[in-house]
Amino acid sequence: MILLLKMIPVIIGIVCIIIAWIPEYDRKIRHPVLTEAEIIGCVTQKIYQKQMETLSYAPVVRYRTEQGEVTSTAGYFVPEWQYRYHKGDKIQICYEKSQPQIFSIRNGSRYEIRRIVCLTAGTGILTACAVLWMQYK
Repeated sequence: MILLLKMIPVIIGIVCIIIAWIPEYDRKIRHPVLTEAEIIGCVTQKIYQKQMETLSYAPVVRYRTEQGEVTSTAGYFVPEWQYRYHKGDKIQICYEKSQPQIFSIRNGSRYEIRRIVCLTAGTGILTACAVLWMQYK
């Protein structure tokens, strides 16, 4: 029983690391098709947060599907500090087979933030456990 209690932080650390590598999929996409897309521009939208006006960005991408070439805008906007795409960049996307204009960016900003947080937590927990184990053995 005591051994199980001692292993809980190790298990939590390993679970955090596993969660960091789980790919992100959009729930609106039921029949996903993976492909490469090119950033051809971006659109902006004003958002109001805490009584301040800021610009948010969404990439406009061009990609080939079974039906032909599609140009579409991402379905979500991110603040300027999170927007990292430049015209001409190649990215991986996942689009809906029956509606190719609906897509999500693979490993986009939300995925990166989740991955960084989970990897940091997981490695931190495992490192702390290793240091404590060596110190008290």
